Amino acid sequence: MAPLSGESLLIGWLLLPFMAAFLAALLPPLARWLALACCLATAAVAAAIQAGALPASLHLLGPYGVALQPDALAAPFLLLNALVSGAVVLDGWRRPMPGPFLLLLMVLHGGLASAFVAVDLISLYVTLEVVGISAFLLILITRSERSLWLALRYLLISNTVMTFYLVGAAVVYLEQGSFQLAAVGAAGAAALALLLVGLLTKAGLFLSGLWLPRTHAEAPAEVSALLSGVVVVAGIVPLLRLSSVVPTLAEVLPVIGVASAVLGLLFALVEADAKRLLAWSTLSQMGLVVLAPVAGGLYALGHGLAKAALFLLARRFPGRDLAGWTGRPLAAGVLVPLWIASLSIVGVPPLLGFFAKTGLDRALPGPSGLLPSLLSVGTAAVFARLWCAPLQPAALPPSASVQADPAWSPGVVLLLAALVLLGAGEASRSWGPALAAEAAKAVLVLAAGMGLHRLLQPLRRSPWFRLPDLEGFPDLIGGIGVVGAGLLVWVR
Repeated sequence: MAPLSGESLLIGWLLLPFMAAFLAALLPPLARWLALACCLATAAVAAAIQAGALPASLHLLGPYGVALQPDALAAPFLLLNALVSGAVVLDGWRRPMPGPFLLLLMVLHGGLASAFVAVDLISLYVTLEVVGISAFLLILITRSERSLWLALRYLLISNTVMTFYLVGAAVVYLEQGSFQLAAVGAAGAAALALLLVGLLTKAGLFLSGLWLPRTHAEAPAEVSALLSGVVVVAGIVPLLRLSSVVPTLAEVLPVIGVASAVLGLLFALVEADAKRLLAWSTLSQMGLVVLAPVAGGLYALGHGLAKAALFLLARRFPGRDLAGWTGRPLAAGVLVPLWIASLSIVGVPPLLGFFAKTGLDRALPGPSGLLPSLLSVGTAAVFARLWCAPLQPAALPPSASVQADPAWSPGVVLLLAALVLLGAGEASRSWGPALAAEAAKAVLVLAAGMGLHRLLQPLRRSPWFRLPDLEGFPDLIGGIGVVGAGLLVWVR
């Protein structure tokens, strides 16, 4: 292997975050710069993959060893990882980060990068466990009793489902003599069901994702941005890869996706807490990501950038109770990014979310192409509840008001710039009469969503306008069990 070959560069890039985390432990003042270097390296690799400058596959340690596939499917997820991690670093640049936050961020970043390109079952297991443990420690970073319980609950669920995944990987090897993802297509129903229980739970889909809203909502803002922006898609990428080699999964995954989209949307429409609304929206949007593998990468990128920005902004919300939202003015550095990020998720041009939804519409066959637009009406009604906050008057002179944070978060600005610039890039490639018609449809969807919001607003004040609590620990375990049993029956 040549010293500067594509294979050597890939291996060095995968090792970089872990070596940087070790160096940060020895030299803490360098931690921020090392974290930014890791993000820049991942962004460069994503660009190189898109340009075809790196090998399409890489096998290490023999036929039963590590298999990597830095392909076009992985590129948008790697770019998402780079931008969201970089935004979190920039957002906290002027304030001290709690404990070993930056060290854990680099380990998490490296685990996610490896998970996006790994295509053998054991490498995926190892990388997903690295992601799970890093996320557990980040949730625990504030060391409060509440965060301790949520972190332990997350770790217990994650380890349980990944044990099922590991058993499924062992069954695949016993039946097919291989750990490659391609071997899953010829494996039995039991092995596939065990693998899917782990991946669906990691991806936060449908009943397997009921752990997500409370965990993402109660974590610190920067951790929530990581969880909803990029960590949750760690289980999405292998699902999209498997759907291309397992015909049964290609049939069942869209059904689970629609169910997850509807479930998350219904709970978001009635939620009274701003951060929980964002978290339920993540569960809903992950369902849309898995509807069409060809459009999933761009959709995940658009959603992750916007949702990470919204969770970073949540730290500056005057309160989480939506009941008094209209009487709580927001500074321009919060209100304007709030509008831009949420409008991108709804799918309003010329933001990246619009092109992601357009691509999803076109990828779905026949009348099912209307489904994302119908669900977007509900999404617009969800975020319309955040748009009613007024703009805060001009700030007081510096002598009378001291702010710990800058008026505009540099991390949020990075994410918004990505939404605008990537949207402009998509527009330059696909502009035409058909896209103009899609833009007109997006405006109609937005208007319909605003109308639905006005219709539901009086009902939200009624005590009966509630949905059952499905987030108790028995509910979480029961939901995973129901999904597992349903998969075992479906894939036979």
